Amino acid sequence: MFRGPPKLVRVTYLYLFIVMKKQLFLISLVLVTVFLNGCATIFSGSRQTVRIESYPPGANIEIDGISHGITPATVSMRKSLNATSVVLTKEGYQTKLFSPSQEFDLVGILNIFFWPGFIIDAVNGSMMRFDSPYYQIKLEPVSEAVSSSGTNK
Repeated sequence: MFRGPPKLVRVTYLYLFIVMKKQLFLISLVLVTVFLNGCATIFSGSRQTVRIESYPPGANIEIDGISHGITPATVSMRKSLNATSVVLTKEGYQTKLFSPSQEFDLVGILNIFFWPGFIIDAVNGSMMRFDSPYYQIKLEPVSEAVSSSGTNK
């Protein structure tokens, strides 16, 4: 009477099945990750490091309403299809608001081969890049003719 393969062979088949299942899961995970990212997301990311300096130094930096330290500073800014607003404030000086200009990141051209990547790069802003990695902003002093109450002296 046939009783099937020996116990050692059954354990080996089970082990191979588990190992192959794990490898198939990892391969699937890598493929999903690659195919759900655009070329610009993979190669240049959705953030860019820029240097912000002010004259005089010591101004508070706010990027899209979130504090990012005091000038001079190197900050990581999120790339976006929308304009990013940077606000510099320092006591005794006028508040300075500026929006760093952005341009199309040429790595996004590679999405011509995979159009869903174009959509992904557009949604997360990776297809754009700030055109300058360095911003130097001059702060203007508050006029001494106006007192803190807003009336003229």
